[in-house]
Amino acid sequence: MSEYRNIKTNIDGAVAYLTLNRVEVRNAMNPEMISEITSAFQHFNNNQNLRVVIIRGNGGCFCAGGDLNWMKDVLGQTREEVQADSRRLLQMYRLIYDSPKVVISALEGSVIAGGLGLAATSDVVIAEEKTKFCFSEVKIGLVPGIIAAFLLPRIGPSWMRYLSKTAIFFDCDTARTIGLIHEIAENAHDLEDRIAMHVKLALDASPAAIERTDALISDLGYTLSEKNLETALTYNADARLSDEAQEGISAFLDKRQPDWALCEN
Repeated sequence: MSEYRNIKTNIDGAVAYLTLNRVEVRNAMNPEMISEITSAFQHFNNNQNLRVVIIRGNGGCFCAGGDLNWMKDVLGQTREEVQADSRRLLQMYRLIYDSPKVVISALEGSVIAGGLGLAATSDVVIAEEKTKFCFSEVKIGLVPGIIAAFLLPRIGPSWMRYLSKTAIFFDCDTARTIGLIHEIAENAHDLEDRIAMHVKLALDASPAAIERTDALISDLGYTLSEKNLETALTYNADARLSDEAQEGISAFLDKRQPDWALCEN
């Protein structure tokens, strides 16, 4: 497997580990990290010896969403460039969501914006009890475009509206109530124990039966709609190209309040 700069990967028998590794920005995603996660999952998904993939963040934080310095660069792009950028992000999430492996996300620290998408595309999500979550996009003039396609079926429209429109931070109890996470670990030791338990459960199960279960769920209609994915891509691109995004991201980087009155609708 390739050497990566923004993630760490390791394979131990039938288990693969993917660790987000941009500690200096709380593992915020940029194009290079997205490309590396995509590459890693292409290898994982094609490796017939693998049964489980574990995703986590280095440095005590899972993922702070998108790197805003990258977002600021995106604001100078054309619509075609922004759409291509959005498609690369969607491809990454789909490779995780469609993976034939059992994907476990182990959450700590903060899980913000795009980090929520990583959780929503996983099969098993375990969070250390102090973990905090947030749909932060509207604070900077953006929308949860791509991740909404994965989160809406998981948490439902009511919670999606409430959490994405208010952009409040919420805790593990709320995250479990709405179906974003499955288990809460009392501490770091308990988190490791729960990961180990789910690895054992996955390895004890029939690989063919797990794949057929995925197919069953999809065939019963619980799958991603191509139309919805295209809609998410359009909204994502429109938001990134908006005056609100320009003002919101600039204000965040300048450590000031955005002046939405300056923006054209």
